[in-house]
Amino acid sequence: MSNSLNHLFKLFKYELEHVRKRSTNFSLWLHLKLWFNDRILRKNTMESAFPWINYSTIQFMHHIVSKDTKVLEFGAGGSSLFFLERKTNLTSIEHEAEWIIEVQKRASKKQLMRWSHHLISSSQHSSSVPLADHYLLALKNIADSSIDLVVVDGRHRVESVKRAMAKVKPGGSLILDNSNRPEYAETFELLLGWKLLETWSITNFSEFVTPAAIWTKPTIA
Repeated sequence: MSNSLNHLFKLFKYELEHVRKRSTNFSLWLHLKLWFNDRILRKNTMESAFPWINYSTIQFMHHIVSKDTKVLEFGAGGSSLFFLERKTNLTSIEHEAEWIIEVQKRASKKQLMRWSHHLISSSQHSSSVPLADHYLLALKNIADSSIDLVVVDGRHRVESVKRAMAKVKPGGSLILDNSNRPEYAETFELLLGWKLLETWSITNFSEFVTPAAIWTKPTIA
């Protein structure tokens, strides 16, 4: 028993420093809540109401969002609950109904009043993934320079970045999860003039260290 507790303490200490060193802003309370739900209780992303993304990026998002922050996410789930708990005005684009249904089950009525979701199912018999033009159609109803934070963690990620970047306010942020994948390399060229922060740290609901890229849109002089 003592050996198990000692190992757990060492793991906590190591991962605490790992995340702290890799986070631009750091909340110990947030880390404790996230780590306990993830490592001790073994909750999934819906049960814990935390995004399926690395801890440092969760810290970043926690520190930049607040009541009435406008967030656009590609891919609903634990991230949706995370943003709704912080009273943001959230728009989600998702292609799988189960994630929308789970958020509706777990969020309060007040939270759901702040949530606009778009379930974009595939019309193709050969694939469960909708075509990019169909998947991203809802963006036409979002004004340019109106969104504080965009999180790209769904389908058609390069095209999502390409079409959503104009929606971000000057000084706003755009996050791409799993940013090291070769098929997403074009996003770094698309956002070349934006300030870039790359994060690599332990990841919620995972045994791996994974990356995410965080871009900040230049402010207008």
